Amino acid sequence: MYEFPVEMFLAGADLTPITENIDKIIAALTEWEPERKETGVITPAKVTAEGKDYQEAVHNMDMLFLREMWGDGLPIIPATEEWVDWILTGTDLPRDEVIGQVNPRAGLASVEAIAVALAMAGGRPEYLPVLIAAVKAITTPKWGLERMQATTASIFPAVIVNGPAAQEMRLSASYGCLGPDPLRPAGGPIGRALRLILQDMGGAVPGIGTMAIYGGMRYTNAVFAEDEEGLPSGWKSLAEDRGFARGSNVVTVTPAGSVNNERLVKSDTPEKYALENLYLMATFMGTPHNNMYAGTWDADPDFPSGVVMMGRGFAEAVAGEGWSKEEVKTFLWENSKVAWSELVRTGLTTVAMKCAGTSEGEPVPLTVNPEQLVVVVTGGIQSGHNYWMQVGSGQYRQQSAEIELPANWDELLKQAEEDLGPPPAAGE
Repeated sequence: MYEFPVEMFLAGADLTPITENIDKIIAALTEWEPERKETGVITPAKVTAEGKDYQEAVHNMDMLFLREMWGDGLPIIPATEEWVDWILTGTDLPRDEVIGQVNPRAGLASVEAIAVALAMAGGRPEYLPVLIAAVKAITTPKWGLERMQATTASIFPAVIVNGPAAQEMRLSASYGCLGPDPLRPAGGPIGRALRLILQDMGGAVPGIGTMAIYGGMRYTNAVFAEDEEGLPSGWKSLAEDRGFARGSNVVTVTPAGSVNNERLVKSDTPEKYALENLYLMATFMGTPHNNMYAGTWDADPDFPSGVVMMGRGFAEAVAGEGWSKEEVKTFLWENSKVAWSELVRTGLTTVAMKCAGTSEGEPVPLTVNPEQLVVVVTGGIQSGHNYWMQVGSGQYRQQSAEIELPANWDELLKQAEEDLGPPPAAGE
């Protein structure tokens, strides 16, 4: 009915388009009905790209995808019928089963549509179960996808995978975690496919469906596994923290906004090494930022905190000094509180008191309680660094979903070994 000019949302902009088109706006909100009334999954006609040879046809397809705002700027793998059928061997679910509604455009993410996105991103069949579970988690109404998609903040979904399937499909929990890795290539295609789903089905085209000022890590989002073999004795995995049994194949998706690398400091004794570097991590975590105070805080276990990532070497060093995972969470929670003086200096006192429910003069924690903090053991075993993935916004709710492996899982892994060579051992 009426499309608002983007410039109208800038400070001091001319607002006359509202008054001049108010009748259209009212009609759109009260009287408009879609031309198409039936519901369900609609399969559009296939797209054809031609050229004098295969290379030119692929190039023309890429240009078509950019013109139609289906692509992301990187080359697309042609999602031919044969390629998509191959990807679909990674699930026992019917290809027309709808996994979720991708808001705000409200496109229906069927199994086949998810497979198409994974094919375009260069994925493999064994990646499909994780992508399906991630879509299921992020389209849960509680996650708040319609807000994350449209916001001006550069929020991206961080997908954390637990269970033996993560290592079997070559998802990184070792050196180079979150980055390119030919030994563990699964994270990039899964994350990029999820971005294509959010864009093409959910409408998150920059400046049109998403007003994020910065794109952050949105090309491939952040997809990685927990190094469960590197968990110190007595420490629970993230999946266990989320209520699943040890060894369950689980995806947890949480809203992230930025990442910070923390170089560990050397110390005279193991005790000081553990304590000083926990203080250092807490300092990173305690940086005041406005997105931290978005929404209303509560004790919901799904409340997002950001993600503390530590390599197995540092986790073992901390545990070796007698720290349980629960004690680590409590320490980080206590020592990452933002001092009232910092809130005054940064102008965040009002929003902090409103959202966090604290009183004037009190320091403000990251979450209502320490149990809500997410601590994940992952990264290279050398462990000279930790990572802090700052929360994107407190108004969303992280979600988990179990990964459904197909009956032919062993055959898929055998084919992957033939294609890619023997898989690296955990921690290598």
